[in-house]
Amino acid sequence: MKNNKKVIEMGFQRVNQGIFSHQRDCHVGLVFILAAMTCFLLLIGGCVAPPDYSDGLLENIPAIVDETDYFSLSLLGEDYSEEKEWELSLTSDSTDTILTTLVLADLNISNTDSSILFMMNDSGDTIFQPILLGNIVWSSDIAVNLIGSPKKILFKGENFTGRLEYQILKK
Repeated sequence: MKNNKKVIEMGFQRVNQGIFSHQRDCHVGLVFILAAMTCFLLLIGGCVAPPDYSDGLLENIPAIVDETDYFSLSLLGEDYSEEKEWELSLTSDSTDTILTTLVLADLNISNTDSSILFMMNDSGDTIFQPILLGNIVWSSDIAVNLIGSPKKILFKGENFTGRLEYQILKK
């Protein structure tokens, strides 16, 4: 009986070691592979690329370039309602000429929209004040001795939706 018991125990160990341990290894390997694939898919699938801005402008964030001979304001607005003011670094004397350009595009105007752009000189006088009502491409050359030296730009946005490009260039 002892021999039979030993054979049965040995056979059981063989079965236990042979078939079941191999299956256990397969299950562990399969679980590891599934966990690794899940992590990989979550990492790759969960990544979100930034939006593709072809012009570099972010919505409702004015982009400013302020130099001693150039000022630029660019805005891609979506119901933009803020008042912003910029002191100009532009230096000019009475013999200089100022080229001013304004481009308004893709405007979506309603009855509640009333956005205005101001340019003020060193005396505090308003020397340029367009009301932003429609698409326009406008430019003007004017002598500094006629208007004074530009010192401040003020934008009052009230539900502004569209694209604004405004530049001042000392010539």
